[in-house]
Amino acid sequence: MITVIRQTRSSRGALTRPPTTVARSTVLGVLLALLLSVSGVFLSATPARANDYYSSITEASAANVDWMSRVPDGTNLAWLSVPGTHDSLALCGDTPDPDTDQCSGIVTSITQTQENHGFSAKTLTTQFAAGIRALDIRVRVDKGDEGLKFTVHHGATYQYANFTDVLQATHDFLSDHPGETVLMNLKAECTGSTFSCKDADGFGTDEWRKKIFDSYLDGRSYTGDGDESTPSTAWRNLFWGPSVTGESQSSRVPTLGEVRGKVVLLGYRNTGGGIFDGYGLEQPYPAGGSNEEYVQDDFELSTISDIDDKWEKVRAHLRRANGTWDGSRPGEKEHEYEQDALYLNYTSGSGTGVHPYTVAGGTPTATGVNNFLIQCLRAEKDRCPEFYAGRDDRFGGRSDLDRMGVMMMDFPGGKLIDEIIARNSVTHTDIRDVMVVGDSISHGYEGDHTWRYRLWDWARSKKWPVTFVGPYQGTVRQADAQPPQPPVLGESGDGDGDGEATEPGPGDPRVQGEYAGDVNAGFSAGGSAHYALWGRSLARTVPTVEPVMQELKAKGRTPDLLLVELGFNDIGWYGAGSDLVATMKKFVDNARAVNPDVRIVLANVPQRTTLGDANPGLPQRISDYNAALAKAAPGWSTSASPVELADLDKAMGCDPKATTCATTYDGLHPNALGEYRIAQAFGTVLHNEFGIGDAAPDVPDSAPGRSLATPSGLKFDGTQQGVTATWDKVFGAHTYDVQWRDVTTDSNADWQDVVPGVSAPRYDMSWQFTDQPYDGHTYEVRVRAVAGDGAANRSSWSSAVRGKAAPTTAGRPPGLTATAGAGSIDVRWSAPTDSHSGSIVRYAVWVYDKSTPMNYSRIIGYPASARSARITGVTAGHEYVILVCAWNSSGEGKPSMSDTVVPG
Repeated sequence: MITVIRQTRSSRGALTRPPTTVARSTVLGVLLALLLSVSGVFLSATPARANDYYSSITEASAANVDWMSRVPDGTNLAWLSVPGTHDSLALCGDTPDPDTDQCSGIVTSITQTQENHGFSAKTLTTQFAAGIRALDIRVRVDKGDEGLKFTVHHGATYQYANFTDVLQATHDFLSDHPGETVLMNLKAECTGSTFSCKDADGFGTDEWRKKIFDSYLDGRSYTGDGDESTPSTAWRNLFWGPSVTGESQSSRVPTLGEVRGKVVLLGYRNTGGGIFDGYGLEQPYPAGGSNEEYVQDDFELSTISDIDDKWEKVRAHLRRANGTWDGSRPGEKEHEYEQDALYLNYTSGSGTGVHPYTVAGGTPTATGVNNFLIQCLRAEKDRCPEFYAGRDDRFGGRSDLDRMGVMMMDFPGGKLIDEIIARNSVTHTDIRDVMVVGDSISHGYEGDHTWRYRLWDWARSKKWPVTFVGPYQGTVRQADAQPPQPPVLGESGDGDGDGEATEPGPGDPRVQGEYAGDVNAGFSAGGSAHYALWGRSLARTVPTVEPVMQELKAKGRTPDLLLVELGFNDIGWYGAGSDLVATMKKFVDNARAVNPDVRIVLANVPQRTTLGDANPGLPQRISDYNAALAKAAPGWSTSASPVELADLDKAMGCDPKATTCATTYDGLHPNALGEYRIAQAFGTVLHNEFGIGDAAPDVPDSAPGRSLATPSGLKFDGTQQGVTATWDKVFGAHTYDVQWRDVTTDSNADWQDVVPGVSAPRYDMSWQFTDQPYDGHTYEVRVRAVAGDGAANRSSWSSAVRGKAAPTTAGRPPGLTATAGAGSIDVRWSAPTDSHSGSIVRYAVWVYDKSTPMNYSRIIGYPASARSARITGVTAGHEYVILVCAWNSSGEGKPSMSDTVVPG
């Protein structure tokens, strides 16, 4: 039997072995040689000579030492081709020769998997310099002078390194090369069986294996006496936090930018290969689940003739990682391409009749796996025809070998490592940081995917490692249920509902909305940054784009590319037309003041469905602006800062005379199909003009409407405003429709017309829709959730909620007069005298411009003592109507309304 070799170490770099252990090691080699001889097993041939694919790690390119630093931050780890080593520190099977500091003999030939470039994990330093970025570390629980620690083993054999050596060598490398990251697989090695090691007595349990690993992270060393511990070095900051929580695995594969300078723990396995929950990445190493789809590690070979079969397993896994299939192999065609899945591919193998060096390097008569692999990458000997031009019909799916995943190898050659790293070319690495600047069309509402996501997803599929930048992350969050709020004293909103009087700050609901539930976690966790805001106008963005870009520049994220979708609000709300082109030119100039080399794609303005008499000139003003922009914008390009146009109007395809549009949910804002269309419009320009991707984004023929839950939890309050209903928020609802009816005398009374566009899960019956409620009457209210026009975007009606109205708002202010001046309107009123007027806290003065499209309005707040106001900023010749309401603690009372007045 094989005797377990115990090893203790009191300090890093000091390796000591008791004489009895040396004897045991010698016996181990003799016994194993005798066992193989008696069994009649023919050993592998003499190791192959070092060459470009085998056992020549120091011949790798010197540039490999920091190859990851040249890969953009936005690159997902799953997209990379990462050279790694299997059993990274398996260097020995016997005692090192004191003269050469090398291991030799039959046991070493069976156990060794890597070139020996020094014990105490010094070999890792050589591997890192060659470009190796994935490690496979096998550990044994040892109880020595420093307490309970991990020593590095391969089977029964101690490899003259401890886990602290591994961490220190890795830390030193990442400190010198902070642009790199290291992926690590950790495995508990000792089963206690023949040919394996045995953990320290009393500590060979999964519980202790996890506790000891955590002790490395947290800076303590268990003494081996219960949970007693002493302080030691803490290594938690060396790791990417989500991979070592100890509580749950990371649910996503991170981007390179997130993990530079860190170790990413891929998985922590027990002796049987099971995954410890709480450690690693869930996708390739799910705790309690199967990972055969993502990890190929079929290592058991019997003879040299099995090497060909091992290569075919490696090759098949390369097909899977690249979305390619071999029709002659059952099941391959059914496997979907998963662009964000991380794949691990072990080229290693061994058995009683074939050693690791033979599987990797081959023999004079047998090709080794490393040779097969380099031939595949170099397109030699028709080794991988499925990935190259002229493949036969038996192969299908994608034809490119554009990623390899993590390649875990034995005895890799330097040029093989170079070939793997060379696969990490990406599309247009000079365009890395992109800022979307837009209004509600680009911003999106809570529950939307947004066209920004559709474009981001396309970028990932084309291996364009774009990072979206900007001050905001989310969509517009649905408003919380709260009582109506009086206008701020002395200030006025613009009445257009854009909410952009001030820039959103942290926590502002305007930029805190969530995305659709199936949006990729990498997008919602950081890829969704933007500078788009509901209701934003181009005119207001001209002075803000420069400071926003300056702030990003200070953070090292200067936008290389701007995707600009602005102008509808200027044209729709403020009556702009072709004159808006000059404003867009100012925007371009201000952006270039920060980055003279910025590339810019400007979208024209889409037509929307008819607004009828509300804004009859809108279609023509949009057409005039689009024509003027198309004529002027090409002349704004410079050699360093090209300006291109995206035809958003054509992409959306809405008829301004129609009442519906297939790409919108309300005649203007994109539905799911519209999101794809806008992404295609921008993506086509990016592909055609900037060479990004091998094709523009695709668009499905149709996209489903949004499924919404029926509102629940309705409650009725008859005090204050008289009829108030609240309900539970419905995720994904843009607004709510409300219906009410007076059932005082007829319990089956007809429901009144729908009150549309209720923005929060609360309805207060308002003077803006009806002269009711009447004191003492009984009302019923019901609600449905809405995410656009048509039944497909609406929920069912809720159950009705009932109650009696007892409004306590103030009465109408009497004596209202409005007198027009040359550039102002003077307004006067008296205080209400009804029973609820004693608690008036404010007056609200509503200013309606009947001559402006969409009936532009604004509201101004005045104190309770006010009885007059002068309205400025009015337009001569326009018709105005003034309304005045009193606010008390219960809310806004009914208004008094002036006659129409015309300033000037």
